[in-house]
Amino acid sequence: MFNKIIKTNEELEKLRIKFKNKKIGLCHGVFDIVHLGHIKHFEQAKKNVDILLVSVTADKFVKKGFSQPYNNENKRVLFLSSINFIDYVFLNDFPTADSVIKLLKPNFYFKGKDYLQGDFTNNLEKEKKILRKQNGVIKFTTSKIMSSTKIINNFFLDWNKKQKEYLLNASKKYNFEQLLKIFENIKEKEINIIGEIILDEYVYTDFVGVTSKDPAISLIKKDSETIPGGALAVAMILSKFSKRVNFYTYGKTEIFMTFLKDYKNINIFNLDYKKNIQIKTRFINFNRFEKILQITNFKNNPSNEKIFKNLNKYKNNLKDHIMICDYGIDMFDFKVINLLENLKIKRFLNVQTNSLNYGFNLFTKYKKFNYLCLDEREWKLGIKQEELNSNLILKFVSKISKNKKSILAHTMGKNGSKIYLNNKNYYAPVFLNQTKDTTGCGDAYYAITSLLILNNVKDLNLVAFLGNLYAGIHGQYFGNKHITNRVDFLKYTKSILNF
Repeated sequence: MFNKIIKTNEELEKLRIKFKNKKIGLCHGVFDIVHLGHIKHFEQAKKNVDILLVSVTADKFVKKGFSQPYNNENKRVLFLSSINFIDYVFLNDFPTADSVIKLLKPNFYFKGKDYLQGDFTNNLEKEKKILRKQNGVIKFTTSKIMSSTKIINNFFLDWNKKQKEYLLNASKKYNFEQLLKIFENIKEKEINIIGEIILDEYVYTDFVGVTSKDPAISLIKKDSETIPGGALAVAMILSKFSKRVNFYTYGKTEIFMTFLKDYKNINIFNLDYKKNIQIKTRFINFNRFEKILQITNFKNNPSNEKIFKNLNKYKNNLKDHIMICDYGIDMFDFKVINLLENLKIKRFLNVQTNSLNYGFNLFTKYKKFNYLCLDEREWKLGIKQEELNSNLILKFVSKISKNKKSILAHTMGKNGSKIYLNNKNYYAPVFLNQTKDTTGCGDAYYAITSLLILNNVKDLNLVAFLGNLYAGIHGQYFGNKHITNRVDFLKYTKSILNF
């Protein structure tokens, strides 16, 4: 029989009719770098059936990191179609094999022995249920376990020396089951967060040039969209990992709730319905995604007592901890900070600097924090030093902070990040060298590292490593348009540790 590429669902469904008296087997996966383990897997499967079909995961559903798949879907399908043991190949435009099983109704579904204990995504259990409804049986082949991801990580990716050394050590030090257990614990947490919402409006344009009569930039509008930012984006990230997020903020609820339709576990405590939400409008060069101009609707709301009074009513709800996202707009005046610092809870602090509050929104206005996460510029402005080192940061914080064992994070963009505690520093490099947009990367790092520290993860090397991984993934998307969930993040983490 000649190998054949099945191109449509209709063709796939007809195979079951065509071979109604034959035993049909199904293998499913990415099959990026095909190795001897795959060949033996297909060989064993074929011995049990008359017809063997292999379904291939489409590129858009491969969540093993931004270096994968190394070979695109067309190359993978074409390569598999040349293997003698395989009768048919099908490109599956779905994240799992569910639809293939429903249409093909295979007698046997073959998986490698590495799936004997199931998988953390729970996809295999879903596939097995569908298979049972079709009277199919799952079989596990016994071929030696090899890994396309490991081959790609070691031989196909252009890691620098620092990255490669770090990943080699991390792959030996960290067991994926250990990481899985950490995030399973986090999944049961209820998180408290307070902060200002920012909405990022992106206007996509074609750059035409300069107008003929004035020295003004001429643009043609192509499209526009509004993306959640500020503390709203942080709350959305936290909700992807935890049981519930209690979000204390302000603004017209109908404006920001449009972004939370699919975030049922975020509980809003609106401290002032009437306050305006800051909107940053960015004009973007559509071809290169470069930011041309930014306009903001206001700098600060007029101050009032309403936020303080309402927060004072809710203070007894703030048990155990609060994550503070201070963007220097108007929420955190002396009275609110004093209220938060007088509570007997842990405080996870992020104080951000931007063009609207440059030099004025400093972390030094806080005296009590268990965790403080800042970027390079925010540390420099607070300490008032152009050159930074770990001793300078630790010495300065020890003078102003009433928490003598505060954990401090220092994010350095493409240079990675450091975490400081007890005169020691823990460093992790970045692992995604290219970013599409750095907007929200600091928020992403702060959110993940805060969750890990709240969950009492003592290994601060691991905290910095996972923080960099998540921030790097976040930077592959524009703004906060895409929030990476727990399962996809763990897939990527598992992949990069396969060294």
